[in-house]
Amino acid sequence: MRLKLHFSRLGFCLLPLFVVLACQPAPTHVEQGATSMAQFIAGMPKAELHLHLEGTLSPQTIVTITKRNGIDYFRSVEEVKKSLADRKPGLMGFLGHHNKSRDVLQTQQDFYDATFNLLKNLKDNNIIYSEIFFDPQPFTNRGIAFDDIINGIDTGRRDGEKTYGITAELIMSINRELSVDSAFAMLDLAYAHRGKILGLGLDSGPEYGNPPIKFKAVYQRAKEQGYHLTGHHDVDVRDSLKHIWQSLDQVALERIDHGLMAVDDPALIKELVRRGICLTGSPVKRATDPRMQDVDRIIYLDAQGVCVSLNSDDPAEFETGYLTNMMVVFQEESGYSRADMVRLMRNAFTASWLPEAEKQNYLIALENYLRTHESGH
Repeated sequence: MRLKLHFSRLGFCLLPLFVVLACQPAPTHVEQGATSMAQFIAGMPKAELHLHLEGTLSPQTIVTITKRNGIDYFRSVEEVKKSLADRKPGLMGFLGHHNKSRDVLQTQQDFYDATFNLLKNLKDNNIIYSEIFFDPQPFTNRGIAFDDIINGIDTGRRDGEKTYGITAELIMSINRELSVDSAFAMLDLAYAHRGKILGLGLDSGPEYGNPPIKFKAVYQRAKEQGYHLTGHHDVDVRDSLKHIWQSLDQVALERIDHGLMAVDDPALIKELVRRGICLTGSPVKRATDPRMQDVDRIIYLDAQGVCVSLNSDDPAEFETGYLTNMMVVFQEESGYSRADMVRLMRNAFTASWLPEAEKQNYLIALENYLRTHESGH
């Protein structure tokens, strides 16, 4: 089964853009209290479309792997937590810790453990369907065999599916700061394993200077080989709107990861709605953030009819953690009703790359869940 959900409400406006939004009334909701809503969210069948394997390593998992591989950093949980706490704001500050923790993965067993452990966490969050990003290039560039990477991930995924009764698909990502030749080389290495990989993505950074159009030919080949296509378009990045338009009109991506800067372009909003292109939002929160990021942007886009879903991105690296807790925090900040939250989840299932019949089964189950719990009974 697979499902989907939706949030909505306005807190306060942080940007001039949201002056119009501030004039809109918050959606009404008749919840039975925070505990009741939290239980509703916890029990909701969920889909997650924007989740990085390398960002799901818990501090304890990182330490276990570093000791097994004889690595001379991250030798204690406290050291990992300090690295997280010391990150500078912005994408590049985030990547400083993320890339260091990612690099503890070195063997097929490491990739297996990371993936199997992730599926347990998905089960704990009642995520019944997921599409998981993984980035081969940083590993193959260090001499780790692509076969070891994909076989570890795929075996961990399949064992996790059998153990926990959920479905997980894989999206292989281009590291945008690397060369086009490197991306083509990754596709070549993956060719023998393409039945294990559902889609091709684009992540890492910096984004400015590495636009989607840089990899147009790579995406074209990937499409010919049967991959679905998506790509990251982070918030508060120079030329983000230009990059989203490139992805729609020239690269022909099927989904946009993040993409929330669309709030600044009414024509782009209309085009996203017209084409039915979904944004995989990730309203994460660091311990130093005064509030969850991007709540107002998501509310505004949702109100305009854009398909937006909620996703945890790198749950081990943000205070918001995995999807259930993220959704609880989002609901508290947005004031969204049960129906609103289910709408956002419906978006996730709709935007998934599931076969249509399976997608409909998940959507029916989600609607049944809402109907059973809508009045708090």
